Amino acid sequence: MSLHENKQKEPLLSVQHVKKYFSVTGQWGRLGGVKGQVKAVNDVSFRLVEGETYGLVGESGSGKSTTGRAILRLTEPTDGEVFYQNENIFQVPKRKLQRFRKDVQMVFQDPFSSLNPRKRIGKTIEEPLHIHRVGNQKERRERVLDILDKVGMGPEHYYRFPHEFSGGQRQRLGLARALVMEPKVVICDEPVSALDVSIQSQVVNLLKQLQTEMDLAYLFITHDISVVRHISDRIGVMYLGEIVEEAPTDDLFSSPLHPYTQALFSAVPRTKNERNRERIVLKGEIPSPLNPPTGCKFHTRCPFAMDICKREVPKRKKIEPDHFVTCHLYE
Repeated sequence: MSLHENKQKEPLLSVQHVKKYFSVTGQWGRLGGVKGQVKAVNDVSFRLVEGETYGLVGESGSGKSTTGRAILRLTEPTDGEVFYQNENIFQVPKRKLQRFRKDVQMVFQDPFSSLNPRKRIGKTIEEPLHIHRVGNQKERRERVLDILDKVGMGPEHYYRFPHEFSGGQRQRLGLARALVMEPKVVICDEPVSALDVSIQSQVVNLLKQLQTEMDLAYLFITHDISVVRHISDRIGVMYLGEIVEEAPTDDLFSSPLHPYTQALFSAVPRTKNERNRERIVLKGEIPSPLNPPTGCKFHTRCPFAMDICKREVPKRKKIEPDHFVTCHLYE
């Protein structure tokens, strides 16, 4: 999808200032009192349009998966808004979320733990159709067989159990279960991180093929820079619960602005044309979200940190029409 086409479309999913805080209690649980808060997701905003892939990338613990779960209300958000078809999903009572859950599905990181080991695959994939009362028994079975075919599986797999499949096959089945409801948005939470490299490319290519065939929009959550570059139209870079840079994929890779983004991209294996690219090694470990640094959260590891970085929280700035960065270097 071109950048011009992206601008012309209304957002299918609009995420605005979403926050998710977890209370930390004492040794005796709630009786010991609340000791602090972990700000797992802190004021995250982005938009997703029809047919687009938005990549959310960052280190483990940056809040990517929690963001995906908060959007679906698998974990209740602390604050913010998520608009789907002009309706604020965070204000919809849980009992009325059924239509939203039909249109917005999730593919989980570990396909084995997300599949019921006691159920045959056909019945597992068919279960959402029962819940949403779609078709009769024959129509549901035909729909399951059709979606199995689309993800590269055969009718002989309908009666097998999850333990009879390889990791790559189980991830295809997890994708089939998400797509059987014909959703408009799929949140992919690290869908290839547990797979071998050769299988990763197969699953990513399958995702792109299905996106074209079914006109899907993806929120693709990953820590793998090379994968997110291959599949995404736009990318948001997360650090300690916040998006520190956002841009179209080509712009972000050709001109990363935030020091954290530059460090992430420098760790990607180099091609023949990139031998002179400098490797940026960050000092220290990612700070604890229970006790984050003051000012800019990245200043403790940033090679360009200034005094103002320790004191003041940087504001989001537009550098180019669709390129945003949150950093004092660009004031």
